[in-house]
Amino acid sequence: MTDIFVYYLPQFFDWVLKTSIMASIAVGLILIVKTLLRNKLTSRWNYLLWMILIVRLLLPWSPDSSFSIYSILSYGYKTIISFQTQPEDNLNKERIHVTTAIHSNKNMEKEHYAAVSQQKMAKESNDIISNKAIVSDEKQKNTPISFHTIILYIWLIGVFALSLTTYCINRRLYNFIKKQPVITDKRITDIFENCKKTMSVQNSIPIVLAGKISSPTVLGFFRPRVLLSRELINQLTDPQLRHIFYHELAHIKRRDVGVNWIMHSLLIINWFNPILWFAYFCMRDDQELACDAYALTFMEEEEKISYGHTIISLLEHFSNFYQAPGLANLSRNKKNIKRRIFMIKKFQKKSHKGSAISVIAVIAVSSLTLLNAHADGSNGKTKEQTSSEKVATNEIKKEKFKIHITAEEQNMIENSNVQSGFFQQENGTGFFFYKSK
Repeated sequence: MTDIFVYYLPQFFDWVLKTSIMASIAVGLILIVKTLLRNKLTSRWNYLLWMILIVRLLLPWSPDSSFSIYSILSYGYKTIISFQTQPEDNLNKERIHVTTAIHSNKNMEKEHYAAVSQQKMAKESNDIISNKAIVSDEKQKNTPISFHTIILYIWLIGVFALSLTTYCINRRLYNFIKKQPVITDKRITDIFENCKKTMSVQNSIPIVLAGKISSPTVLGFFRPRVLLSRELINQLTDPQLRHIFYHELAHIKRRDVGVNWIMHSLLIINWFNPILWFAYFCMRDDQELACDAYALTFMEEEEKISYGHTIISLLEHFSNFYQAPGLANLSRNKKNIKRRIFMIKKFQKKSHKGSAISVIAVIAVSSLTLLNAHADGSNGKTKEQTSSEKVATNEIKKEKFKIHITAEEQNMIENSNVQSGFFQQENGTGFFFYKSK
């Protein structure tokens, strides 16, 4: 069991690192699309973009594509690297050709020393075999822990610490709510049941006093309950309570608490990536806008303004930002408040133009981010050469072959050819010889 853990854990950690990098690139693309299409994406599709990020973090494997954004970025990186290293590669290839020519002219010398070399190698191999066990034992004792292993242990500590913290916070919250009484006020329950009927919610959902949590909140995914503080019950009017219930029931129907748990669990695994934490908070803000849009579909047109006033009143007087994965509550981000009011003011139940643009944006982002980089780069284009390019390359190599031979290498070639009966031409360059008759 320990061997399996030691073998598979580094592989899983490498996959986490790779996936985290790709997810960070996906976050950047999502933010760019959201910025460019700021006033054209509908709220629900705007929130759906973050579901692409969750899928990217969950995918253990995806097909390769040259149209992936990772292929585009890797191809650009490889192009820069190959451009920088091309002169050095050409020089190394030319050196190989020169060395091959020298070795081909020294066959007689190699045959002369072959027997001596074999005896020497046999002796050295015997020494290596005799000392192999001692050297391996010393290496095992003196080998330090690799940097990769240290980072792996740090990551594990972070995962365990954050998991324990999340468990303790939510366990304490659930235990606190269990002690709170269920609201049975007929005025409250009648409004709530009418909202459930309008939104076709069949599940039994209790309304519980929230205690110290002042803002209206949904708690739990499998057995959800709506939390309401006593201050809200005493101060809000019936229409305001109806707006709140529409909003909280929208969270339940959209299963936002489950999405929050999935994203938070992925954050625990990728706790070292601040880009994903930033994306999580942006997702929670967009979640509220999408929930507002869904709640507004069950209201009359003239109720939009009063719904906006209810949201502003809640954010100003009753909102305490207690963000936990098991809760779906209001956001106190001032920038997000302006976005919510603007969305509520401009909301239209049927916006075909906005929906079409949103669908295109989601499909485009999915195609670019959910496919892995192509293994050969850009369809193997870097491996293809035309006949004219090959001719030009060969001509350059011939010219550089003459230039990059050192004086010592030239002398070795000349001496080897003289021993074989070849003599240098007069006024020659040192590369052309004739056979003595």
